[in-house]
Amino acid sequence: MTNLEAKSENSSALKYMKQLDGLRAIAVFAVLYTHYLPEKYWLFDLYWGGIGVRLFFVLSGFLITSILLKCRDYITSRQQTLSFTLRQFYIRRFLRLFPLYYAILFLAALINIPPVRETLAWHIPYLSNIYFAIKGDFHDSVSHFWSLAVEEQFYLLLPWLILFLPKKSLLPTIIILILVGPLFRLTGPMIGLNQVAIWVLMPSCLDTLGLGALLAYLKYEEEFFKISPQKIVKIFVLIGIPLWLFFNITKNIHSHKLVISILNDTTLGLIFTWLIAQTSIGFKGIIGKILESKILVYLGRISYGIYIIHNFVPYLVRKAFHLFGLSNYSYQTVIAMFSFICTIILATISWYFLEKPINDFKKFFPYNNKVPGES
Repeated sequence: MTNLEAKSENSSALKYMKQLDGLRAIAVFAVLYTHYLPEKYWLFDLYWGGIGVRLFFVLSGFLITSILLKCRDYITSRQQTLSFTLRQFYIRRFLRLFPLYYAILFLAALINIPPVRETLAWHIPYLSNIYFAIKGDFHDSVSHFWSLAVEEQFYLLLPWLILFLPKKSLLPTIIILILVGPLFRLTGPMIGLNQVAIWVLMPSCLDTLGLGALLAYLKYEEEFFKISPQKIVKIFVLIGIPLWLFFNITKNIHSHKLVISILNDTTLGLIFTWLIAQTSIGFKGIIGKILESKILVYLGRISYGIYIIHNFVPYLVRKAFHLFGLSNYSYQTVIAMFSFICTIILATISWYFLEKPINDFKKFFPYNNKVPGES
């Protein structure tokens, strides 16, 4: 769930793609929709939050791999050393991700939103997903931390693959990463893993993260393949949409459940790879206008704050209701509405007073040491 921006090709490892912020907004709205409203309100009886998280995974895989491939070029052309590149990458990830994460985590512990204090030792080192896997269950207010842990673990792994492996090994490695996801979901029950563990551990998410990485690689090697990535990934969407529809139409058929549990995320990843490929060059017409609308672009820009904060807000809203003598007022739609508004307000405050000021320090740590003042 990252917000990577750049002023131009010459000043950053990756140019800013405006419509991707629109996608972030849609993804985070899907998460809020299912976390704030009971299942009876879910459209088409789908878990939209899980779909939104998978979109974030593909997007993260695409953006981070794109950056690392550009950094690999800097190293190959002897513009900078490998150690410099790794240092800059991790410092920039630290500046973007850690301050808000730890600020909200410790604030929630201070307020004593359950069960933050009891589970703090797991969240500090980004091991929330492992904690949930061991417990075989989620805790509501911190349940979303599993996906942040997965992404952080992926960020620790990926640079060592993209920057260290020989160029000829990159594509096979990315394909292996993609295959690990469904294979893990297949073998997980065989080795006694519970369903939560199969859902939240990083290997289970490598197909969606890896498909994003594959798109970045296809764009990086576009001249070699002599075909645009958009044309290649058309095959993905032609496979992904029919399979995903079939899986969800037949999801209540017992004999299909194993296949669906193994391949459903992969089919979503195929669809999202195509979607991100199109968005990266810009949709035209009404879709492009929607994705570039000011409200979606803004919500996408603050989507990391929205995601970090959102699961704690219903607890605070209920506390506020109690404070004003409305402790028996428990209509889920009203609580959801207040929670949504408060989440946007808090994320806006977070963006302007914490995230953006700290994010501005990235200009002192450019990906390319030949480019002064890069942001």
